[in-house]
Amino acid sequence: MTASAHNGEDPAAEVVKKRSYVLQYQKEYPAATSQEERIRNIKKQVSTLQSTILLLRNSLVKENRSVRSDLSKYDLDYLVAIKNSLKDMQKLLKQLEAAVDS
Repeated sequence: MTASAHNGEDPAAEVVKKRSYVLQYQKEYPAATSQEERIRNIKKQVSTLQSTILLLRNSLVKENRSVRSDLSKYDLDYLVAIKNSLKDMQKLLKQLEAAVDS
C-alpha cells in the first residue's frame, strides 16, 4: 500500500491548521441559534477531524512502515484501526442526526 502524506505541504503545519478550524467551530457552536446550524457545525467538526486523521495516517505510512500489523511489535494494524475508527465516527454522526431529527 502506498499513500501520499499530503500534497507537498508540511503535515505538521496542516495538522495545526486543521486543529485551529476545529477550535473555531467549537467556539461558534454555542452561538448557533437553530438545530440546523448546530448540526452543520458538528458536521464541519467531524469532517475536519476525519481529514486530520487521514492526514496523520498517510504521514505515518510514509514515515514508518511498522504501522502495519505484520511489522508491528503489538500485532496491531494501525491503518485498519484508523479506518475502522473513521467508519465508526461517520456512523456516530448519522446516529446523532437521526436522534436530533426524531
